[in-house]
Amino acid sequence: MEIKWLKDFLVLSEEGNFRASAKLRNVSQPAFSRRIQALELFIGAPLIDRNIKPVQLTKEGQVFHPIALDIINLLEVGKQEIQDQVQKENKKIRFATLSTLSKIFLPTWLKNLQPHINITQFIIKTQYVTLTDYFAALDENHVDFFISYLNPKIGLLHDSSLFASQKLGEESLIPVVSPTSDGAPKWWLPDQTKAPIPCLHTHSNQSPWPIKNHIEKRYSDLVFEPVYESSDGTALKEMAIQGFGLAWMPHTLVIDALKSGQLVRADEPDLDIQAEIRIYRSLKFNETKVDKFWQTLKEQV
Repeated sequence: MEIKWLKDFLVLSEEGNFRASAKLRNVSQPAFSRRIQALELFIGAPLIDRNIKPVQLTKEGQVFHPIALDIINLLEVGKQEIQDQVQKENKKIRFATLSTLSKIFLPTWLKNLQPHINITQFIIKTQYVTLTDYFAALDENHVDFFISYLNPKIGLLHDSSLFASQKLGEESLIPVVSPTSDGAPKWWLPDQTKAPIPCLHTHSNQSPWPIKNHIEKRYSDLVFEPVYESSDGTALKEMAIQGFGLAWMPHTLVIDALKSGQLVRADEPDLDIQAEIRIYRSLKFNETKVDKFWQTLKEQV
């Protein structure tokens, strides 16, 4: 059965005339008559009494009339709901990022973008743990974009044929520790201590924090012992303040703690990690909203 047959039937029940109904349905009268016959064949009973002028519904047609109305109305309601949902989805962008960046970078960045984009809803996902998790989320279309730190001297492992990226900004990751009673750093890296230094980062190549390679390159003579792991910089900061260990933290996040003396540097500023903040997208998907957002980012560079 075709929906247009139902609409033909409803128009004919109102007009009582095949010629007038065919004109309203923008179809020739022979074609209109064939469609009414096809509906009757599908139902298995005559719906129109053609022996009366104007034509009228048969007993079966009277029974079927409210059913046809319900089907059409249900279809229109369903169609509108789907269209509304599509419109809502077209105004929604999904990001995956570190909890830290979701707090200290995304709010201001998105606010500055608002005049240039037609997006009103944002979903921020911070539950992923490793770089593999983040890129898998992109590859499986669970998110539209992934935003992360990147040490440009080392690079981030990803397949450029599968993922594209753009630079959004820069941030210094600085080594911080709690101070001793006299205000000195609890651990001062240039001292080259032989004792293990408790570290508040995972030492994995798959960590979204660009710490491991920096440690291996700059501090190969030191031993760092991971004692706490989290992708949330706020949690790392608090653990460092409480004296649990050393953490490389975004300068934006710890500037107040440095000024107040809750935290102090563990090395000279020239050994900070100069990290880029980059956004990634999958090249497998070409949704209009994602393409437009991506193009807007290019124009803002």
